[in-house]
Amino acid sequence: MKLYTSPTGPNPRAMRMIVGFKEMDIETTDVDMMAADNRKPEFLKINPAGQLPCLELDDGTVIAEVAAIAEYLEELKPDPVLCGADAVARAQTRMWMRRADYMVIAPMAHGFRHGEGKKFFAPRFPIHEDISAPSKAMGREGLAWFDAQLKGRQYLCGDRISYADMIFFSAVDFFAGLGQPLDEALGNLGAYMKRLADDPRVGGVE
Repeated sequence: MKLYTSPTGPNPRAMRMIVGFKEMDIETTDVDMMAADNRKPEFLKINPAGQLPCLELDDGTVIAEVAAIAEYLEELKPDPVLCGADAVARAQTRMWMRRADYMVIAPMAHGFRHGEGKKFFAPRFPIHEDISAPSKAMGREGLAWFDAQLKGRQYLCGDRISYADMIFFSAVDFFAGLGQPLDEALGNLGAYMKRLADDPRVGGVE
């Protein structure tokens, strides 16, 4: 199998964390997102959504979305556990991932793509500047909700790290440096981000 990815971006970074955590040796091909190579016909034949990373299996099947790839890799190599050791734990991981996607990651991404990042993304897809500010506001509201939920928790799923943490951390850390800084008043979230930043399995992966 072959992993198509990029040296930059929150999702490729999260994928590096997951592959490293699973201690898997996977053939990797870097695609130049800055040159929009992921939007060219050659790559769109592999992943029509143009997203990175994506995993191409030996039979030609392609799996995109970091969470989906993480779950597939867990099927191949269950130990160390990153999705969950039983049905309940796996369901909880998916639950927190969906919450993170809808409440934080997607709004923050829209806020950036249609705001500070509009010049970069304009050749790639339509830009709607009017949605940038409200998207950022929704992202802030989502972060405040997560701050309350993280009280007394080490990770999103309690005392165990999961791929949801790696994806959530990568996205929030990325957008914090691009016009959407963390509110210092969100103490639980701030402590969570520092805890992961200090973890070589997460913050130590660039």
